[in-house]
Amino acid sequence: MNYGYFDDTNREYVVTRPDTPGLWSNYMGSADFGAIITNNGAGYTFYKSVAQGRLSRFRFNSIPADMPGNFIYLRDNESGDFWSGAWQPVAKDLNDYKYECRFGAGYTIISSEYSRISCKTTYFIPLNQNFEVWRIKLKNNSDKTRKLSIFSLLCTKSSYFRQKKQLI
Repeated sequence: MNYGYFDDTNREYVVTRPDTPGLWSNYMGSADFGAIITNNGAGYTFYKSVAQGRLSRFRFNSIPADMPGNFIYLRDNESGDFWSGAWQPVAKDLNDYKYECRFGAGYTIISSEYSRISCKTTYFIPLNQNFEVWRIKLKNNSDKTRKLSIFSLLCTKSSYFRQKKQLI
């Protein structure tokens, strides 16, 4: 099964199906600050050391795979329907959910369309900076006015442990 291709013109790897057999990821950052993000928005951010300086939580062998991570959630306030900017973690039916992920040198772009709403999120770390940027563009592709809410979830180590403690 084909999950993507190399775009030589833009120097990117393009993932065309979100249901890849494993985690596909991209590195972003510079010498001191970086992030690893998967084709479904999961990943983690770190300072100085990938192994020792993690600022956010990620488990490589997690079940379900690709959780937790850096996620964008969208909700139609009238219908109550919700989805994610990347396919995970909501995982809408792929017959209704259009998707593309572009891995470039130092950035990742995840584009999707669901319920006639397009979401394009660009993740990157500016050169020599110690922060991560998520640039989100939404577009209503229908003729009717839509009332949407957008939420982000960045699961840090401390928020993960607080959530886990509350669940126990």
